Amino acid sequence: MTTPRFAETFAGPQVHRTAFTPRHEFTGQRVAIIGSGAAAARLLPGIAAEAARVTVFQTEAVWVLPRVPVPGATLPRRAPQRLLRLVARVNLRVQVHDSWLRHRLTPDDTAGVAVHNSYYRTLRQPHCTLVTWPIARLVPLGVRTVDGIEHQVDSIVYADDAGYVVRTVARPRRLHPSAELVKEIA
Repeated sequence: MTTPRFAETFAGPQVHRTAFTPRHEFTGQRVAIIGSGAAAARLLPGIAAEAARVTVFQTEAVWVLPRVPVPGATLPRRAPQRLLRLVARVNLRVQVHDSWLRHRLTPDDTAGVAVHNSYYRTLRQPHCTLVTWPIARLVPLGVRTVDGIEHQVDSIVYADDAGYVVRTVARPRRLHPSAELVKEIA
């Protein structure tokens, strides 16, 4: 994950995580989680249980599927792409009733797929906020987004995505004939 501009100006601690380990290091703090939907999904529930307030700066949305309650099930790896998108869309609609939040969590059809049961539920908690505006820079007291809003936080967690996206779901696209020619030449 790329660190935002002016990271050295932020006065609080900055850590990189791929998974949450309960250490009570965020108890009572205002925490920013910066990363893709898949990486943030792994960290958010644990951090939200400790922190007073959590702001998720989502750099990229992903489709989220619920875990299958069958031991050893590998539904996402074997299922057709259309089925994965359909199940992910239904999961989002069932779990997120707020249409504006659902809109910000909806990725495009080519986005990756992650498997998680409590990401949407945790985001709906009153002390959790989702920000989809791009980050302009870090400032001494937090994160400033390109819309000019400064989000004050005590700690920043970079949610590193270490290959936890199940797979990329791509839909077939029709290319313009000249685009196919450029592809062959390149």
